[in-house]
Amino acid sequence: MRTKFHTGLPASATLILQRCGSCQRVNYPPRELCGHCLADDLHWQAVADGGVVQSLTLLNYSLEPDYAQHLPWTVASVLLDCGPIALAHLAPEIAIGARVRLRVIQDRAGNRMLAATGIDAAAQPGERAWLQSVGFREIPK
Repeated sequence: MRTKFHTGLPASATLILQRCGSCQRVNYPPRELCGHCLADDLHWQAVADGGVVQSLTLLNYSLEPDYAQHLPWTVASVLLDCGPIALAHLAPEIAIGARVRLRVIQDRAGNRMLAATGIDAAAQPGERAWLQSVGFREIPK
């Protein structure tokens, strides 16, 4: 059985996160109050999807059958150009300090999450194949 979870990310080909109307800070993960000023004036808005990989870890165990067959699995902490730090699935061959692009993806159960991929156009076909091989799909434009 596939696990269903809710990340709060909208189904959009563009990275859309919450921005506070009071202090203008971008918030991630989604929340009810701004993580900076505690205002409840949060609005979903398109933001820059670039960032830098700050750290990464290899997962060697998973309770989820869909993930277990692809171990080890790389997850990264990415400092987004728009401010917050996000956890994302990391495409192969990307190292700490690399510039990446974050995109919303969906797994077979319909769960939306973030994937960090390279910014080099030459790597895009390989990254698209990686997403498909692990059962993720990009949100259509």
